[in-house]
Amino acid sequence: MFEALRHRGFVVFLTGAFLTNTGGWFQSLAVPFVLFQITGSAAWVGLATAAQFVPIMVLGPYAGALADRVDRRLLVLWMQLMRSLVALAICVCWLAEWHSPWLLLGLAALTGIGQGVSMPSWQALTNDYAPRASLASAASLNTIQFNLARSFGPAVAGVVLYWWGPAVAFAVTFVMVLSVVVALIVAKPVNAPAPAARGSRKSGRFVEGLRYTRSTPGVLTAVTVVLVTGTLGMPIFQHVITFSEDVFDSGELGLAALNLGLGIGTMAGIPLLGGALRRVGRSTIALVAFIGFGITLALFAIAPTTVTATAATVGVGVFFLLSLTIGQSTVQVLVTDHIRGRVLSVSVMVYTGSVALGAALQGAAADLIGLRSTVGLAALLLVVAAVVLRFGPRGLRLSRLDDPAEIVPVPSTPVPERTPVAERTTSDV
Repeated sequence: MFEALRHRGFVVFLTGAFLTNTGGWFQSLAVPFVLFQITGSAAWVGLATAAQFVPIMVLGPYAGALADRVDRRLLVLWMQLMRSLVALAICVCWLAEWHSPWLLLGLAALTGIGQGVSMPSWQALTNDYAPRASLASAASLNTIQFNLARSFGPAVAGVVLYWWGPAVAFAVTFVMVLSVVVALIVAKPVNAPAPAARGSRKSGRFVEGLRYTRSTPGVLTAVTVVLVTGTLGMPIFQHVITFSEDVFDSGELGLAALNLGLGIGTMAGIPLLGGALRRVGRSTIALVAFIGFGITLALFAIAPTTVTATAATVGVGVFFLLSLTIGQSTVQVLVTDHIRGRVLSVSVMVYTGSVALGAALQGAAADLIGLRSTVGLAALLLVVAAVVLRFGPRGLRLSRLDDPAEIVPVPSTPVPERTPVAERTTSDV
């Protein structure tokens, strides 16, 4: 699983991506946290998450087309620079005591726009910085760094919020998001799409990504795994905010502890995933991940104290990493190069849409039926989803995750070869 680390450019890119994603979660935690303190409503916490993810979902089709037609590296570089400047703007607004919930939501949405434009290109860059032989390793490591940052970032951010407050958290985001900008300037890709792929107007049709997703063995199931994880599992990262404030009354310190548990679990899941991939198929890992996710989420829902809840979040972190990594990395591995950006835009749209939907629905449900009941219901539905995907419709069964990829013809799109950057002539540039 670690073969891709032999390539220096990929290591630089991966390091920059991890630092940027970690810093980004400082803002992603601080915005809903201060909104909850201002409004006292779990629904506002859900809106904060939705504000950052809905733009990613809406822009997904267009961003996927861009990923197949333009210089992905430059696109990601400029969009992450924009993301950094938005974090600086939020920091300035907070220091100036402009604490309007709507202003914070608007700035969070700007972050979502930058992410929405760049995310398919960012995921496709994995293939540009690692040779085809190491793609499976690179895809898994890229997903792992994202999920590790997802857990580690909020854990550290909770400590920063406790000791130094939201302004420092926003400032950290401003600085750390620049890491990937530096990495993209320093590291050069191993592969780059042939010029025909970038110049073809027909290659930008989002419908081709949908067609490929529906027709390629395993990809549809993998995207479904991402959908279930995003809708039912991801809201745990917003629930720790409301649990620390309303249920356990432990404030920023309790929030840091709960996020630390998630981070420890995510890190523990990395060697578990590597060992499991050598012994069993992806379908088995996904099944165990869903069931384990449901059980540990239920334990979190009934935990009486911050300490016991933190112990439960360790398990939640493990199974969260397993489920999301299997879904996202399977899409990367099974997709052919000529349509990668468009299919990844489908995956990104499903993921971000499910996160936004899950955040909004579970936030509203928490206000109506209570936090514990909402999390308990999500836990039950995760187990139900595991059973349905194991024994349900043949086209969506988890066993499809183990199928080899089939090349699905896309008549309107030429299939360009990927040319090693070192071999490209001046006329190719």
